Amino acid sequence: MPFAEYFDHKTCEPELYRRWEQSGCFNADRDSNKPAFTISMPPPNATGTLHLGHAIMLALEDLMIRWRRMAGDEALWVPGTDHAAIATENVVIKMLQKEGIADPRKTLGREELVRRIIDYVAGAQSTIRAQIRAMGSSCDWSRERYTMDAALSRCVTAVFSRMFRDGLIYRGPRIVNWDPALQTTVSDDEIDHVEREAKFYTMRYGPFLVGTSRPETKLGDTAVAVHPDDPRWQAYLGQTIAVPWPKGPTITVKVVADAEFVDPETGTGALGVTPGHSQVDFEIARKHGLPLIQVIGEDGRMTEAAGPYAGMTVLECREAFVRDLQEAGLMAKIETYTQPISICHRSKQPIEPLPKEQWFIDVNKPAMPWRGKLLSLKQVMKSVVESGEIRIVPDHEEKKYYHWIENLRDWCISRQIWWGHRIPAWYRGPEEFYVGHRPPQGDGWVQDPDTLDTWFSSALWTWSTLVDPKRAADPQLDLKQILAASPDFQRFHPTSVMETGWDILFFWVARMILMTTYVTGQVPFRVVYLHGMVLDKDGEKMSKTKPETSIDPLDVIREDGADPLRLAMVLSSSAGRDTRLSKEQITACKRLVNKIWNAAKLVERSLAAAPAAAGTPAQVEHPVNRWMLMRLKTLIATANNRLTGYAFNDAAEHIRASFWGEFCDFYLEAIKLESLKQLGETAAVLRHAFDCYLRLFHPFMPFVTEQVWQELGRPEYLVRAAWPEIEAAHDWPAEVEGVDAVVRLLTEIRRIRSEKEIQPNAKVDVLIQPRQHAQIFAACREIISRLARTTEPVIENAPQSSATALRNAVVAVDAAFTVAVSLSQADLAVERTRLARWRASSRS
Repeated sequence: MPFAEYFDHKTCEPELYRRWEQSGCFNADRDSNKPAFTISMPPPNATGTLHLGHAIMLALEDLMIRWRRMAGDEALWVPGTDHAAIATENVVIKMLQKEGIADPRKTLGREELVRRIIDYVAGAQSTIRAQIRAMGSSCDWSRERYTMDAALSRCVTAVFSRMFRDGLIYRGPRIVNWDPALQTTVSDDEIDHVEREAKFYTMRYGPFLVGTSRPETKLGDTAVAVHPDDPRWQAYLGQTIAVPWPKGPTITVKVVADAEFVDPETGTGALGVTPGHSQVDFEIARKHGLPLIQVIGEDGRMTEAAGPYAGMTVLECREAFVRDLQEAGLMAKIETYTQPISICHRSKQPIEPLPKEQWFIDVNKPAMPWRGKLLSLKQVMKSVVESGEIRIVPDHEEKKYYHWIENLRDWCISRQIWWGHRIPAWYRGPEEFYVGHRPPQGDGWVQDPDTLDTWFSSALWTWSTLVDPKRAADPQLDLKQILAASPDFQRFHPTSVMETGWDILFFWVARMILMTTYVTGQVPFRVVYLHGMVLDKDGEKMSKTKPETSIDPLDVIREDGADPLRLAMVLSSSAGRDTRLSKEQITACKRLVNKIWNAAKLVERSLAAAPAAAGTPAQVEHPVNRWMLMRLKTLIATANNRLTGYAFNDAAEHIRASFWGEFCDFYLEAIKLESLKQLGETAAVLRHAFDCYLRLFHPFMPFVTEQVWQELGRPEYLVRAAWPEIEAAHDWPAEVEGVDAVVRLLTEIRRIRSEKEIQPNAKVDVLIQPRQHAQIFAACREIISRLARTTEPVIENAPQSSATALRNAVVAVDAAFTVAVSLSQADLAVERTRLARWRASSRS
C-alpha cells in the first residue's frame, strides 16, 4: 500500500498509542536480566490539565525511557497522580460555593466533603491520563499509582509511625507559617518573598528605642534583648519594666542579655521580643524562659490580648496603634524602605507567623544510621550529594541545594485541612496518646483532625510506587518486610533519574532524598535532571492575554501533532535553563515531520525497485556509500555522547542536521543517479541509513517514526527496536574527507550561482582542480553535475593559476580544491549593477 500524501497525526497518533499500549510495549519485565532503568513520573495534580511544564517533563522523560529501552535496558516509567491536598480541596470548595453552598465544610461536614472531593478527583484523573497519552508518553500504565492509593497510604502511616518511634517526629508548639485565607499552615517552601515598599517604625519603649516593621505585634512583647557587653544597658539587665501603651494594654517586659541574637551595632541595639509572632523571637523566648502572648488570631484579626484593638485586622490595628503612639509622643521616627513580604504561593495572601501545636520532623537530631555513622536527616541529605551517590544536573544547582540544607529548619508536616492523609495519631482524654498505622483498641479515642503536608506522601514517591499492594495490605508485615517482599522495589529501586523543574528542587526533590534514605537506606535516584521554566520567545511568562505568544500544548497536539511540540521543546531546552518556546519553532519542527515522511516515500520507491536485506551492508565500495555509513557512525557516537551527558538538545540538533543536510540534501539526491542506483550496495546502504535515522529520531518524535517504520513493513514495533550500534568495520576516513570536500565544492558553486543570480535551470561550466582526493572528485563527477547544475565538470590536476583559463569565471579556493565557475550564464546587466553598488559603498 503506497504512502499517504502526508502524515495524518490526527488519525495516526491515537491509533499508534492504542496499539503500543495493547501490545504491552511499555510494560517492564521484572524477571528479565537486562539492566534496570527507572523513572518515577513527577505526579501531576489529579485535578490539573496538561500545561507546558508537564509537556516538557513528559517529552524529556519519554525521550530517556525510549532511548534506554532501545539501548537494551529494562526501562520502567511509573505514571501517577498526586492528590494535591490544599489545591484540590480549594478547587472543590469553590465549585460547591458556586453551587450555592456558602460554607461547604460547615454545611457538609468532613465525611461528605471528602466524598465529594473523591468523586471529583475520579473524573479529573481520566482527563490528565488522556493528556499524558496524547504526548506519546511510553509509561507503564499497569503500574499506575496515586498518592491516596491504599498501598501508598499504608506507606505514609507506616513511615509516620516509625519516625515517631525514632524520635524524629514530634508534636509541639512552634511558630508556623499560617495562611489566614486558607486557614492552614504552609511550609517555608510554599512561600514567595515579594519585595514591597514598607515603613520601619522606631518607637520609645520605656528607656529604650525599639525598631520594627510590624508595630501591632509590639502589643505582645514580653522582653527586650540587648547584647551583654553593650554598656548602654548594663543597669537594666535582668530588670522587669512595665510599658504602658497609649489606650492600653500595659505590657511587662524583661531585659535579657543575648549575644547570639543581638548585634549592638545594628539598629538601636535593643530588640523587642515578640515570641508569639516571630520565629527568632520564639527561639529567644525558649532560651530565656519567657512567656508568649498571642495578639493576632488565626482569622488575621487582633485577639483580646490586644486590648482596645481587639477585632481589628492587622492593617487596621497598625494604623490605629501608630496614630496613638504619635499622639502620645512615643513614635521617634518612621522611615520608608523596601522589604520582602512573605506571601503564600497558593492563596497569594500574606503569611502570619503564629504559635500553634503542630507536628514536625526533626532534621537535626542525630538518629539515623548512615554508612557507619549516626547522622541527622540534614547531614544525610548533604552527604549523598557530596559523595556523588546523587548527581545534580546542572551541577551549579548543587550550591543552591547545600545552601537550602544549611538553612533547613524542622519541617512542619501538619495541615488544617480535611483532604489528604489524616495524621495517624489518636487521643483519649488529656493524657493518653497513641500513634500507629491502625486505630488503637478501646473506646473514647479521637483521631487528630489534621492531615499531612502533601509533600510528606510525595516524598515517598520513588519507592512507595514500587511496593506490592498485596504485601502492603497485610497488617502483619512491617515496612521493612513489605519492601523485602515487593519484587518491583527490589528490581527497580533506586530509580535512575529524577527529571523535574528546578523550581521544586527543595519542595520535592530534597524531601524525597530525606525520606527515602531514612526509610530504605538507599538514595531515591542516581541523577537529578532539572529543566527550567517554559517562557515565550521574548523570555516572558506565557499569558492568555498575549495569544500571539501563548502556547497551549493541547491545542498544538490537535493542530500539529505531539511530535513537533516534543522536538521543539527539547531543541530549545537545556539543563537548568529556562526554555524559550515559540510557535515558529513548532512550525519548523512540523516541517521536519514532513521531511521524514517525504524521505520515507522516496526510500520506499527506491527499495521497491532494488530490494535490500535488513542489517548492515556487507561490502561497500563506492565512496559516497562509504561516506554515508561513516557519517552515520559519527552521528551515532555523537548522539550517544550527548544523551549520556544529558545534553538532549545537542543530541536532537545533531540528528536533525545530519538527516536534513547529509542524508536528504546530499545522499538521497546523489543516489538518484543511475550509476549509483544500479550498484547493489546502494539499496543496502539506503535501507540501513534510513532505518538508523528512524531509530535515532524515535525517542524525540515517536509517532511519525513509528508510522513510517510500519508503512515500510519493518518487523515488530520501532519502540521495541534496538538502538543503532557503532559499526567498527566502517572505517574509511579518506572517503569521508574526500566526499566532505565534494559537499563543500557543491556549496561553493551554489553560493556563486546565487551571488551572480544565475538562473536555477541554467547549467554552468566549471573547472575543478583538486589538491587532494582527486579520485573521489572523479568518481563524483556526475553527482557534482547533477546537484550543482553544471555541464560535465572539467577536472584537472594543473597548477592553481590555470583556473583562470576558464574565461569570465569566478574562482573559489578550498584546502582540498580550487574551482572556477563560468559567468557565461550570468545576467551581466545585473552583475554590472551589483558592481556599481559595491564601488559606491566602498568609496563612502
